[in-house]
Amino acid sequence: MKQTMKHLTQWIAIGCKQGVRANFNSNSQPFNVSGSLAISGDRLYAAWRTTLKDLLRNSGEIPHALFKTGGGLDLMLATNPEADPQRRSPVAGDLRLLVTQVDGKPRAVLYEPVSPGTTSEKVPFSSPWRTVTFDRVEDVSSQIELATDGKVFYEVSIFLKTLGLKATDGQRMKADIGILRGNGTETTARSYWSNKATGNTADVPSEAALTPHLWGTVQWAPK
Repeated sequence: MKQTMKHLTQWIAIGCKQGVRANFNSNSQPFNVSGSLAISGDRLYAAWRTTLKDLLRNSGEIPHALFKTGGGLDLMLATNPEADPQRRSPVAGDLRLLVTQVDGKPRAVLYEPVSPGTTSEKVPFSSPWRTVTFDRVEDVSSQIELATDGKVFYEVSIFLKTLGLKATDGQRMKADIGILRGNGTETTARSYWSNKATGNTADVPSEAALTPHLWGTVQWAPK
């Protein structure tokens, strides 16, 4: 029996066309990034298409803060359809999945600021000015599959139950998809489909925090 796939759209633009065209002997080139989401069976699929090579170079030096140590694939989801869409602070069901490669192997971390029932200590992300905390920061590398052509296409799949996601036809939810760029040891830029307030890469709490009021609204539809 053929499985029904739920999808948002074919491809959505992440950030905007950036950089400048190469002139004369310049190596500078513009880059384009787009993303797509789909559900098939019991898994969520997220795909990225980009002109950027070696996007997933990441030292993984700080295991719980991969957003500081290089490139990555970033996904924000609001899995609770009853949550206030205008909320400025995350609630239960709001999460972030960050995927990269460390030493050539996939590495994925799931971030949940609010996770009722979690018994472990809160995980803080601090600067001299403030601290944001997460109820749950978990390595979920064993629960994702990463596929890439080794150049410019990346696809991540993960079990819906890992995300606590139950999507139905026509359901609307807050979400965002983006990328982190870096030099292999530090993150130098962040670009997303909806959230454009991502210029800061020098403040840990700002880079860690989930801001659902800046995410877009998506709607699942059968394909």
